[in-house]
Amino acid sequence: MGFGSAKPLVTTVGWAVGSYLAAIGLHLASARNIEISLRALVCCFAGVLYTNLFEHIWHRYAMHSRRPDPRHAVHHRLFYGKHFHRSDPEALREIVLAWYIFPLLLTVHYAAFAALFGTGLAPAFFLGVVLHFVTYEATHWYTHVPNSAFDRLVNRIPGLSRLRATQIYHHRLHHAEPQVNFNFNPPYAGDRLGRVLRR
Repeated sequence: MGFGSAKPLVTTVGWAVGSYLAAIGLHLASARNIEISLRALVCCFAGVLYTNLFEHIWHRYAMHSRRPDPRHAVHHRLFYGKHFHRSDPEALREIVLAWYIFPLLLTVHYAAFAALFGTGLAPAFFLGVVLHFVTYEATHWYTHVPNSAFDRLVNRIPGLSRLRATQIYHHRLHHAEPQVNFNFNPPYAGDRLGRVLRR
């Protein structure tokens, strides 16, 4: 699979990272401080956990509601059963979010966070958010790509290979039974809290 096939992934990840860097640039241009501390590190982990919970809520209640998101329904139809892995570029476009979704959500959430908690810890919190999002998009993409170089590399790393196998199995269960396993990334916080985690 060449770069052309991965263009949707590269575009979505590029816009996510670019919008985060732009937010930091605006943050610094407005003479605001960026806190670098143990508290900021905790805030970064809070951003990861927040995004994990947000992912679950959005996936469960917006994408799988009584009136499901039509694009997500296409994703489930394309990547089902023996077609869980596909290399067709048209199908692969249905894996990642549209390029503009993360920048839009970042703008809204960054403003809300700054209004509620101040601006000093916002860069750390949203670093956690963007790291979770990029991990989600990349690992979800390669979960549906057959025999990917990414997974061949991960399978050589002790510990990480088992975590990756669990992640893929977790997602296969969601595609087989769409009422469970709405989170994609560990620690599956929303699935655990919502009692829809299936092993």
